[in-house]
Amino acid sequence: MGCVYSSSKSSDEDKPKPKPKGVSVYWLKHGFLQEVKDAGHKEQSKIYDIENLNETEHGVIRSKGTNIICPRDYRMGAAYVDCLDEEHVGESNVMLSYGWGNSCGDIVDALMDFCRQGQLNPKDTYVWICCLCNNQHRVAENKANGEDVTFEEFRDIFQNNVISIGHVVAMFSPWDKPVYLSRVWCIFELFTANEKGCDLTITMPPRDKTAMVEALEVEGGVNVLYDTLSGTKVESAQAS
Repeated sequence: MGCVYSSSKSSDEDKPKPKPKGVSVYWLKHGFLQEVKDAGHKEQSKIYDIENLNETEHGVIRSKGTNIICPRDYRMGAAYVDCLDEEHVGESNVMLSYGWGNSCGDIVDALMDFCRQGQLNPKDTYVWICCLCNNQHRVAENKANGEDVTFEEFRDIFQNNVISIGHVVAMFSPWDKPVYLSRVWCIFELFTANEKGCDLTITMPPRDKTAMVEALEVEGGVNVLYDTLSGTKVESAQAS
């Protein structure tokens, strides 16, 4: 599904900001997924399965930059995106809004479908995705030291990225109970994209599309979709 919504709401105060680096969809499909498998995981492993920030042992993501100096704070341990060859990294075209409870395979399938629907070249489509573009070494260090990032800090990071990139791709999967709608930061990104006049695309893996269409063709199936959307409760959303 590739529905794009553009809001007319914008502010003269919102000045263009430098776009952060993103990872190409091509690399996610042909490089990242292979690294997941090489580490003994499956494509359907969740992000928090391949990188548990509560453990000292590095997973797929932190292992990539363990022995590389971060170009921002000049300390050992770099973000995944900082460890890739230049051909697989560029200014982010889109920001993926998703949850760590989504699987690696579903994330990649949804982004590949997004490219197909928009007739985009996966090699030139660079995605800002928090698990790969934030320095998870620092996130893990903060957790281990009991140093929680404040709401204001998180808000500024996500809001600045939404505004500077200008296009949010929201991943709804599974279609009848999206992880997306249970995560407070995903809802915040959705809200910010609308408020700041950014493009918003709703996407999902092809198998979820098929399942949704089949459900809608059954009598009363549309009620499941209505229940899914109307059941969103911001006060119940999780931020971890």
